[in-house]
Amino acid sequence: MKNKIEYIAALRGYVVTEDGILLNPKGIKIAGYLNHMGYYKTQIRVKGVITELCPHRLQAFQKYGNKLFEKGIIVRHLNGISTDNSWDNILVGTQSDNMLDIPEQIRIKKAKYAASFIKKYDKTEVREYYSLTNSYKKTMEKFNISSKGTLHYILNK
Repeated sequence: MKNKIEYIAALRGYVVTEDGILLNPKGIKIAGYLNHMGYYKTQIRVKGVITELCPHRLQAFQKYGNKLFEKGIIVRHLNGISTDNSWDNILVGTQSDNMLDIPEQIRIKKAKYAASFIKKYDKTEVREYYSLTNSYKKTMEKFNISSKGTLHYILNK
């Protein structure tokens, strides 16, 4: 645990206030930056190496201690706003808990959107064509299958 960035930051005096503001050891607000996923981050030096520190993870460490480092545990934003690192908004739990935080209607909409990208194949038709040609290449071309692994799965499952 000694190499966990949140633990090191807390030992050095970095804190996240109840309002979710990250302060350095001198009590000065650290602005940080938003990463591509929409989470605030900042950087601190650990053993000469610049390392990223996430205020939401530090808040979770302050709130839950070592539970943060248990296998399968992630930090959750109760209201779904990843920039809100306030005490009452930060929870720990599993990825499943995190998904259930999302309102059901939004979960269904996201699932339908994701499913729209899944290619559907008529396995019987693919198998019949393959048995006639005995050719992975021709079968993949006819059904626009981009992977031998996918075709193997269709033929053998």
